[in-house]
Amino acid sequence: MICSVTDPAQRREFARRIAGKPYFAAVLGTRCALFGPHPASGWRFYLLPGEAVLALRGGTATLCGRLPEGEAGAEAREELEGFLRFLAVERLVAEAPPDLPGWAADSPLLLRELPRGRTLPLPPAPPPELRLDLHPPMQPVSRLVFPQDRAEQEQFYSQACTALAHGFGVCRTLWAGERPVCTVGCYEQSGGEAYLSAGVTAPDWRGRGLASWLIVGLADDLAAARTVRFACAPALGPFYDRLGFAEAGALLQFTRK
Repeated sequence: MICSVTDPAQRREFARRIAGKPYFAAVLGTRCALFGPHPASGWRFYLLPGEAVLALRGGTATLCGRLPEGEAGAEAREELEGFLRFLAVERLVAEAPPDLPGWAADSPLLLRELPRGRTLPLPPAPPPELRLDLHPPMQPVSRLVFPQDRAEQEQFYSQACTALAHGFGVCRTLWAGERPVCTVGCYEQSGGEAYLSAGVTAPDWRGRGLASWLIVGLADDLAAARTVRFACAPALGPFYDRLGFAEAGALLQFTRK
């Protein structure tokens, strides 16, 4: 039976099921801790049969853990598929193949990591006219990250500000005058993992090594206390390999047929 996470005991069980799992422990753990008590946030969290959990926002669902085997598993998959269809979910991110009818595998996201206690060689510094801001205002950062989508800007702004206010991460941004031109942040953390995201460079500043310098610098600092991980599209794998990040598996993606 699918059970909505609504109280502290259920949130503790949710955290137990994702503990130690790359990406899921930091990302789902942070989001459940911050937004689980607040239904108006748009986030919804569920405990599934077996040891699985589900997180939902909009048309995307994230599934971690495995459903039961045998007849109980078949019933759980049938219930989950009907649940996702009812909620009009069109994209599913999963730890393992969910074996649900009506879904097709899409390109996976690659996980890269810098293990705790390790550092990477810092790429060349950016031009001196750029200013590094360790505590940037998040509204201009959100417009840099999502320049064409006002709804995504507002969602990112709200989530990032909440995470930063509760001590779950940091944001670093390079400015050219009054304009942010490159940013990267960490907005989700667990006890052992810091998850990097929202690494973006303005189009007219790309190709100058800004993101390389900003990402490696933040990763080196965070790796003093936690293993640093992030997900990237397969096409970007070689870029992060050159920076020295190690392979750490993949996130599976599925779309409705």
